[in-house]
Amino acid sequence: MSFLISDGYIKNTTDLRVEERVDYCREVICEEFVKLDCEDISHEDFVGELRGGVSVGNLRFAEVMSTPQLVQRSKSQISKSTEADFLISFQIEKQGLVKQSGREALLTPGSFALFDSTQPYTLTFNEQFHQLIVQMPKDVLSRHLMNPEQYTAITISGQTGLGAVLRNFIFSLAKELRNVQRAPVELSENLVNMIAMAFSSSVMLDQIGANSIVRDSLKRRILQYIDNNLCNSELSNQQIAEAQNISTRYLHKLFQGEVETIHSLILNKRLEKSALLLKDPAYAAHSIEMLAYSLGFSSSAHFSRTFKKRFGCSPSECR
Repeated sequence: MSFLISDGYIKNTTDLRVEERVDYCREVICEEFVKLDCEDISHEDFVGELRGGVSVGNLRFAEVMSTPQLVQRSKSQISKSTEADFLISFQIEKQGLVKQSGREALLTPGSFALFDSTQPYTLTFNEQFHQLIVQMPKDVLSRHLMNPEQYTAITISGQTGLGAVLRNFIFSLAKELRNVQRAPVELSENLVNMIAMAFSSSVMLDQIGANSIVRDSLKRRILQYIDNNLCNSELSNQQIAEAQNISTRYLHKLFQGEVETIHSLILNKRLEKSALLLKDPAYAAHSIEMLAYSLGFSSSAHFSRTFKKRFGCSPSECR
């Protein structure tokens, strides 16, 4: 397959002596990405080509085609470095294996994975491979994706869902980098947001199991968001899903096994808080109607009806 990136620089081992090629490749990769050790694991003539030097905002694009190799980022290299980046490898040809934080992501054509330059990792390629790599500062992705470290070394399918949307967009963008490098800053922001959505969507979450740390963390985050926005009359399943960069379908799936639906959870939390406020002397001067609206109810009649159904007495009787 031909290269996607046609702009920027091209560095390859074609004109070098065989004994110089691995060292040259290591030097080129370290210059483009982060400090790494590269080892030729085929023990034959090493051949590699890197295309890079192109970016969109804070996101840098590079493309690698090489014979088999083992790439390692060690603790000692990290301690001597100042880089703090996330990298995403999109597999184009053959296979690759990403290992980090006790997880392994097998990359096949059409899939991709995230890894963190501030933690040790290894990349293993047992046959000639071809990848597109997108690199960005950690703080850039962290603004759009909560705790992105928990998503490293997890295989994401680029064949369906938001993973496919992201992969297709990234590949199309890579072909047009010479025309979009001076694009408005909104393009890079939207791209990072798309990356965050792809990793936090059900495409990924479905793959890591019902009892995963990521899934439980997301549920806790949703409950906290509900508590923080309980008095907002616009609070809805769609608003919650959009705030967490997931689909409403996946939001329902997350809480399938719970006693309460999201709608019932919000209603009961509002009713419980209203009962406390009605009995609180500090709110004695507030009308029941005012309390109802301040807690996100759309009308005092709806509030009174649901309150009586929940507690067996009217709001005024409770007060």
